Parts: sequence; C-alpha cells; structure tokens
Amino acid sequence: MKKFLKLFCCMMVAALLVSGCSKDEKKDEPSNGNKVTDAPNVTDEPKVTDEPQVTDTPAVTDEPQVTDVPVVTDEPKVTDEPAVTDTPEITDTPDITNTPEITDTPVVTLTPEEVKAVYDEFIEGKRKAVATTDAGMLEEGRSYLFDELVEDFGTKLEKESLPNIITGKEKAYIDCGMDGYPELVLKLSYEREEYEDSPDDEFIVLRLNGDELNIVTNFAQYYRSFADINEYGYITIGGSGGATTYTNTNSFVTAEGKEVFLWTETGRYGFDKPYFPMDAYEIPDDVKAVVAREVGYAEGGNAYEMDRVSFSEYDCDSPDPDEQQRYNDEYLLNCYYTFVNDDGENAVTDEEYVKLCNDNIVKLVTKEELDQMRADKAMEYGCTSEIVSGGLPEWVNLDETSEE
Repeated sequence: MKKFLKLFCCMMVAALLVSGCSKDEKKDEPSNGNKVTDAPNVTDEPKVTDEPQVTDTPAVTDEPQVTDVPVVTDEPKVTDEPAVTDTPEITDTPDITNTPEITDTPVVTLTPEEVKAVYDEFIEGKRKAVATTDAGMLEEGRSYLFDELVEDFGTKLEKESLPNIITGKEKAYIDCGMDGYPELVLKLSYEREEYEDSPDDEFIVLRLNGDELNIVTNFAQYYRSFADINEYGYITIGGSGGATTYTNTNSFVTAEGKEVFLWTETGRYGFDKPYFPMDAYEIPDDVKAVVAREVGYAEGGNAYEMDRVSFSEYDCDSPDPDEQQRYNDEYLLNCYYTFVNDDGENAVTDEEYVKLCNDNIVKLVTKEELDQMRADKAMEYGCTSEIVSGGLPEWVNLDETSEE
C-alpha cells in the first residue's frame, strides 16, 4: 500500500511538471495573438474618446460675442434719454402757471349773499374800503370808513360852495359785466340849506376783490345835469350845455371792477338845415370857413339835429393856446359827426358836402355807421348791447333801514 501511494505521488508531480512546461512554451510563442488581445488601437481609441475638437469646443461654449453683448444689455441711449425726462419746456412752463392775469384775478369763494354781507359791514362801520382811483372826490390809496366818506365828501362840497348837507343815503346791488358777482353802489345826496332846488347826488361803486374792499369809482349829478348807473355797470353822465346843446359821457365798470371810458357825445338841435354854422365850436378854426356852407333844405324850422361823438377822452376850457391846440388835435380831430331829422333818419344826402367835410378833417358819417362805432367800442371791454340796455338798480333807503 505504501508503495502504491508513493507511486501515485510521483505520478502527480510528473503531471504537474509536464503541465507547467506546456504553458511556458505557449507564452513565449511569437504569434499574431498580441495584435488581437492587446489591440490598443481599438480599446483605447484615444482619437475617438479624447476628441478635443468636439467635447471642448471653446468656440461654442464660451462664445463671448453672444453672452456678453454689451451693446444690447446696457443701451444708455434708451434708458437715460435726458432729452425726454428733463424736458423743461413741458414741466417748467412759467408762462402758464405764473400768469398774473389768471392767478391774481379775485376768485369767487363766497356766495353772492356772503359778499353782500361784507358790503353791509362797511355800511355799518365795521370795516374800511380802499379807493383804487382818484375819480370824482376820491383820494387814491386812502382807506375810508362809511361815515368818513360821507363827511369828507360833504366837506369838499362846502369848500366848492356846492350842496353840503347830507339829505339821503341809499344803496343798491348791481352785477357789473353780468358775471353773477355783486357790486355795491351808494348814492349820497347833499343840499345847501338856502337852495333846496340844487341837489348833488354822489355815486360810489364798491367791489370786494379777494380780501380787500375797494372803491372803484365816484361820479355825480347836480343842477341841470343827470347821472346814473344801470344794473350791469353802464354809466351815463349828461347835462345841458346851453339852450340847444346837450352832452353825454359814457363809461363802464367791467366785471373785474375797473371803470373804462367809452365815448363823449355832444348834440345840437334846432337846425333848419343840416350844416355847420360859422360859430360851431365843434369845428377847428382853420376848417370852419371851408365846411360852414349851407346845404340841404327843410320844410319847417328846427328840424335837424347834429351829433358829435369822440372816442378820445379829453376836454379843454383853457385859454392857453398850447392847450387849445392839444384839444383840437386830440379831441376835435377825433370826432365823428352825423345829422338826423325829426324822424331819426340821415339828413345829409349831398355827396359833395360829405366829401367836402371828410377832405377837411371833419368826419361826417351816417347814423348807422356811428351806432356801429359805439357798439364796437363798447365790445372792446365786454360791454354788450344787453348790458347797455339794462334797467336801473333797486335803491334802498339806508336811513329807513337803520330805523327798522
């Protein structure tokens, strides 16, 4: 048995030796197998796996021209545009926001009744009124209480030997310019004790402008004259200039409370023919001889009336030659004349006479032309035909009111 085991072991060793030799021989054989098993050109393929041209394409992934385009993202010309955001012509328009004619116009914040209550405070002596004109007997810039106004006017009348005893005090509310804002008119009546037929009525117009009460004008009527203001602020002052002569002056208190001159009118009636007589003071001396020839005919006497209208505010009673010349230049030579008959129709139909007058600076026009000139002048200040034809205001006696 032991011999058998020995023999088996020897056989196994021999087999192992033979097997080892066989592997070494195959390993050393220079065959073509290296090209297949190691095939570095196939398994490692550096040209394919590392392809830097494809995986690392910096030209595509970095593209600074696209991601960093400063021209598009910053665009200062669009976001800053100072020419649009800072336009001073639109945001700073001083001509509109600072216009004094608009911003200084008294804004009506009170109701008409509240404005009238302020006027009543003046009459009751609770507040003063400032004169904004020197018209009549007013002193521009002076502040008056109602009683001071009454006394001051009476004193001035006494110095002029005119009526000076106060005999009546009246008030009326008017609407100058028809704008719905009320103004106050006072009428103070004076007489001289020894001459009861020579009254003097002083008209005083007041307006509340913002917080300040103003006296805007003063005018009067007296012996052989008349004056009045209608419900819309149209003023007429007239009187007799002789047996056959009369005169009117017209003015208007605007909606803003300012008196404006419109025209002066002088009328002469009693002509038996439509002509300028040689003594007509309406004609400058150097043209009297030319235009003072008689024309036209009338059946019956005293059938014609001549009207002279001047839109220039000037008059002269001075004997001074220079003043008289100025009166001729600024007043007489700016007058317009018309003749009418008893029926109110144009009386001058002689074309030669019309031309003669106009050629010698005597402006002879028709009644219709003169009426249109008046209307145009009034409309310059917003004085419409409705305003001119307004009625008289309602007067309230202040003495009777105070007694109640």
